[in-house]
Order: sequence, then structure tokens, then C-alpha cells
Amino acid sequence: MKCTIKVNKLNELIDVAGRFIAKNATLPILQNIYIKAGMDSLIIRATDMEKYIEIETPCTISSEGAVTLNGKTLSDIMRTIEEEEVEITSDQTTNIVTIKTSKDTFDINGIAASEYVALPEIPQENAVTIDMHSFATGIEKSEYAVTEKNFSPVLTGVLLKYSQENPDTLTFVWTDSFRLAEYKSPSSKHEKDFSLIIPKVTITDVQKIAQYAIEKESENLTVQYSDNLISFQCVAWDTRLLATSLLIQGNFPDYGREEIMPSTFNTTVIVDKSLCEKAIRKIGILTRDINNFIQIETTNDSIVITSGKTDKWAGKTSIPAIVEWEPVSLWINGKYITDFVKMIQSEEMIFNIVDHNKPLILMDKNNSDYKYVVRPLINN
Repeated sequence: MKCTIKVNKLNELIDVAGRFIAKNATLPILQNIYIKAGMDSLIIRATDMEKYIEIETPCTISSEGAVTLNGKTLSDIMRTIEEEEVEITSDQTTNIVTIKTSKDTFDINGIAASEYVALPEIPQENAVTIDMHSFATGIEKSEYAVTEKNFSPVLTGVLLKYSQENPDTLTFVWTDSFRLAEYKSPSSKHEKDFSLIIPKVTITDVQKIAQYAIEKESENLTVQYSDNLISFQCVAWDTRLLATSLLIQGNFPDYGREEIMPSTFNTTVIVDKSLCEKAIRKIGILTRDINNFIQIETTNDSIVITSGKTDKWAGKTSIPAIVEWEPVSLWINGKYITDFVKMIQSEEMIFNIVDHNKPLILMDKNNSDYKYVVRPLINN
């Protein structure tokens, strides 16, 4: 195998593929990147056996062949190269890979390509096309607090769903059982309803692909899925990217119930998001060692944020707010609120509150399609 490729381009593609390499694999092959020189393109693959990626890009090929080599080693070497192009060759007998420029030469022991993991077949049963920007935004607003470990596997992923009842909407949902976010993104009409739970580790890496594709002015993402697999495919300029992953099996919580996502409220508060964040961070200095719990109380024209009283400290601050209907006092994890503040575009946010022990809904004042549900601390 012998090929020549632009250094910047190869670095970009290795950065994307490297996210799919197994981090603590006992098999050395799973820490490797597969590289194949075809007739006129270079194919790069990586996997951790749960998610897979294949990248194909045009390349100058002098001789065909394939090999695998350690992904971290390859990445570290490529980042040191200052030349515009790099030549990669491999001895198909010894599997020694040579990375060469006019200044540098590196010889690396690889592993035969024949030992690499085969990629799963792309699901063919169902396919939908999603606007790339809408998809990236939906992931950004829904995955940031999903945990990778939970007693229930379905709570370690993002729900992606579509229903004919809302034909212009693609919905992203996540929950860790203490909070839940729902973001509705504009969508073209699809032929079938679907409800897919995508692992957080996959969705985070696919978001990286989406960001890369957007930078290359890619507009659409093709999603294909079956009962247990999902694939994401796009073309970024002249490069094809295909990511495939296992789906999480199980039933996502029926979060539309009134006791989980209330629709009627006794109190509504409108507040400047920056002032709210600063106030919570201020009081959070005293509460960060007790799960960030703070008390929020409403007055006629403000909200008061306190730390509660202990034998060590007490703190209180207030900020102006528009408060409608009944006064309320509740305890809540302040970090949950500041996490949401980072995700909204408007200058103001809304608190929709039932009472001190029912879930409350936070919203971007200018975007009713984004709802964030938080369970308060019940402090009887």
C-alpha cells in the first residue's frame, strides 16, 4: 500500500475516527485504526464493537493495500508533521507502516488488516433524511446531562422520535430520572413513525461528525435504522462519513403524563437568565458540598435564592422577576438550572411551577419547543 494525502485533511479525519476507538480494550486490534488504499480513495475505519465509523475520501494512490495501526500513535505523529502532504506506505508482508515527509520518517509496527473487525451491515429497512443543522441543535440541547451509567439502560441514551401526529417535528428527549429535556426540531415529513434510543457515547460522537460536516457545508444527514442498529451517513465536500451503532433496547419512560411533565401551573416566573445564573453561582459557593441544593422563594416582584441555614454558613440573594399568580417556595439543585441556562438563546427564561413538590418546567422565553423538567427536593 502506498498513498499520498494532505496532512490537514488526514488530521481532521483521524480526529473524527479516533472517537470510535476502544479506550480500554484488552484486544490491541480495537485500539487500531484500519486504513485501506483503494483505486482512488482512502478508507479509514474504527470501532469499539458497539459503535463503528467508516470514512472514505479521495486520495492519490500509488499501490493498493490495507493495514491497521495504533490510533493514538498515528494521531500523535500526524500532529507533529509540519509539511503539507504526507506519504503512507505499508509492507503487506511485515505490516510495518512508514509515514514519510521530506523531513520526517516514522516506521510503525501495524497489525494485518485481515484481523480487523468487520463492520455491521447498514440497516436497509428504514431511512430518513434529516436537516444537518436541526439534528446538531437537537443533540446539543438534549444530550449534555445524559449519564453513561444508570440502573436503567434506557436512561443512558437520547430518544429520537417522530410521529405522524406531529408531521413537521422531530423530537429529542433525554432524562436521568431527576430531570428531563424535550426539544422539538423542525422536520420534513417521514413515511413511518419511529422511536429510537441512541446511546450517549454514540450520539456524542455523531454530534462531532455533524459539526465537521456543517463546517464543510453539508446540509443533510441520512439516518437508517432497524430493530437494533442505526446508521448516520453524510457527505462533507468530497468525503463520505458513515457511523453505525447498536441501539438501546427497552421502553423509554412515558414522560408525557401530567405527573412528569405538567401542563397547568399555579405560578409563572420570568427572569433574566444571566442574573439568575450569577445568583445561583453565588449561593452555590455554600451549597456545592450538599448536592448544590438551593431554596427559591418568590415575592411580588423578585425571587430570593438562599442556601438554608447550618451551623457553618447561610447566604441569601435576590434578583428582580415578573411573578404571576401564587407565591411559592421550593428546594432544587441549582446546577440543574445553570446547565439549562447555557442551552438557551433568549435573554430571559421562564419557570412554570405547580407547587413545592411537583416537577417544574423551565423554558426559553422565545422558544416553546424546548422544555426542561426538573424534580424539586421534597422537603416536608
